[in-house]
Amino acid sequence: MSDKGPKVLVVDDDYVSLAVMKSMLSHYPARVITAECGAEAVEKALAERPHLLLLDYELPDFNGIEVYCRIYDELGDETPPAGLITGHDDEDIKQRCNEAGIEQQLSKPLSVTDLADLMRIASKAE
Repeated sequence: MSDKGPKVLVVDDDYVSLAVMKSMLSHYPARVITAECGAEAVEKALAERPHLLLLDYELPDFNGIEVYCRIYDELGDETPPAGLITGHDDEDIKQRCNEAGIEQQLSKPLSVTDLADLMRIASKAE
């Protein structure tokens, strides 16, 4: 993990998905923080103040949109940009993301291009 670059909070309860995203992020000057459930993600986001949130939709305690909303309730306009990552191509999820303020909805597996776009956003927020 780099000591420089934006902090990225990666939230996924699937060990393999988490490892893949961490590996993909290792190609960037980023400080990667991980969480495996929604409650842990909220706690780490408030304590660590990451520049980018990568949120899995399906988590064991609540979904990625709810995670984002809980963080937003605490941080307001200081909430970092977020990407919701899901294996579902569901219009309802997309609508709920837009309503919550999550502008990036990404498909699993996460593409290198999508990650590069998100890292550009995070670098600007740093």
